[in-house]
Amino acid sequence: METNQQDSKIITHNTKKIVIAAVVVAIIAAAALTSGLLMTNQNPSNNQKTSQTWMTKGAYATYEGQATVLSMTVTFTAKMEIVDLNATHIQVSTNFNMSTPFGATENTTTTWLSRENMTFQPDGLTLNNTYSTQVTLPNLGTRSCTVYEYISQGISAAYYVDNSIQWPIKMIMTSPTSVDGQSYSMDINLVDTNIPGL
Repeated sequence: METNQQDSKIITHNTKKIVIAAVVVAIIAAAALTSGLLMTNQNPSNNQKTSQTWMTKGAYATYEGQATVLSMTVTFTAKMEIVDLNATHIQVSTNFNMSTPFGATENTTTTWLSRENMTFQPDGLTLNNTYSTQVTLPNLGTRSCTVYEYISQGISAAYYVDNSIQWPIKMIMTSPTSVDGQSYSMDINLVDTNIPGL
C-alpha cells in the first residue's frame, strides 16, 4: 500500500511540474514576443509629437510581475532602455528575467522602432482590439492609456500605452488553457523609470 501512495504522490508532483512548465513556457513565449517589439502601422496621436522630447539615450523603464500557478510563484522582471536614436527611430534594448521554482530564463533583444508609430506590437501576435481606459499604478497615479490587445495561438498580450508619453506602463500576459484546464495571466507593471512625466 505504501508504494502505491508514494507513486500517487510522484504522479501528482510530476503533473504539477508539467502544468507549471506548460504555463511558464507560454508566459515566456509571450515575454519573448514582448521583447521583440515591432511597430504597427497606426496613425500617431497628436500627443505623440509633444511626447518625443524625453526620448534620449539612457531613458529606461523597469517592470515587475508575479503569478501563482498551482501554488508556485512565477516572477517576471524586465527593463526597456533606449540605447540609440536618430531623427526617425529609437533603438530599444529589452532585457527580461523569469524565475520559477525550477530555474530562471533570461533574454535580451534590441530593436529599432519608428518614432512615427509608437504603438508596441509583439512579433508574431496579431492586433485583436484597441480601446482607451485609465490605469492606476502605485507611485504613478491614474493615467489615461490606449490598450492594444494582441493574440496568437491562445497567447494574449495587452499593452497599456500612456497617452501623453507614448510608452507602456502596464502589460498583461495570458497563457493559453493549460493541461489542468486553466488559463493563467500575469500583470506586469512599471515600477521604476527615469522618463520625465512618468
